[in-house]
Amino acid sequence: MKLFIDSGNSRVKWGMHDGEKWVALGKSDRDGFKGLPLLWKKFSPYCAIGSNVAGKKVQRWLEECLPAVPFDWIKAEKCRCGVENGYEIPEKLGTDRWAALVGARKLLPEGGLVIGAGTALTADILSAEGRFDGGIIAPGLKTMRNSLKENTRLDFGKGRYALPPRNTDDAVATGAILCLSGAIAKLSSSLGNPRCLIHGGDAKELLPHLDLDVRFEEHLVLDGLLILSGESG
Repeated sequence: MKLFIDSGNSRVKWGMHDGEKWVALGKSDRDGFKGLPLLWKKFSPYCAIGSNVAGKKVQRWLEECLPAVPFDWIKAEKCRCGVENGYEIPEKLGTDRWAALVGARKLLPEGGLVIGAGTALTADILSAEGRFDGGIIAPGLKTMRNSLKENTRLDFGKGRYALPPRNTDDAVATGAILCLSGAIAKLSSSLGNPRCLIHGGDAKELLPHLDLDVRFEEHLVLDGLLILSGESG
């Protein structure tokens, strides 16, 4: 059994793969980390392959969950698994974005956009030839809302999408959604509105507001890690 880990800024997604299929899939925010060691040990994984963008402290903690298991943390490369990395410095590309692009390659044979909707929003361009041609990074929905709380005197709750918004809660929620959906739409339009894949914790909230050919792929990073490990999935 192999353990695959997508360690993001806000949560950890993980999957156990037996060489043929996903046996278990899960996710945990920081408050739920304490339960991971016992949960993972039940599957007796012999190795772990992961993407970590949450820093060294989180990486060390994850490794300590299974001290007898070797961990392999991926790095973005110039070319791998049919994807060419077009970043000016390839290894500077976030490992979650890299894994998602690898996972998206077989799902977007004609190219398209790979959208990650989490703490940060990313939208990455994948050509029909499998080349990553760059992408955008913006604050995610929750990050936008938290920034307003920290930097203004606005008093608001979660709110909902509404046009027109008639209270502060809805005004903030709607503003954040319009900012991100508008940025994605602008980038998509510049590319001729290709097919899109979206993943991440805020994907379901953002998805209804994207007037695009877009599909939700919840485990895109884990699927990419699986391919990078040499498994067919």
